[in-house]
Amino acid sequence: IEKPECNEEGIVVVSIEVDRTGKVIKAIAGVKGTTNTAECLLKPAKEAALRTTWNPDNNAPIKQPGTIIYKFSLAK
Repeated sequence: IEKPECNEEGIVVVSIEVDRTGKVIKAIAGVKGTTNTAECLLKPAKEAALRTTWNPDNNAPIKQPGTIIYKFSLAK
């Protein structure tokens, strides 16, 4: 995940849909459980989720829902 371009920290929960090939086909950042909705955190979280790949499964549903949780913290 790329470093945010802001001085913000918190948790960003991303709702995803994964297809049978393991590709994330939809990502919505900032869903329930998110503690900071700053755009500078939502954008890299969504982009990272869309780059995530999972194991392919030809027997899986066409679209599988899930979530990914990203925790952003300021360097100390």
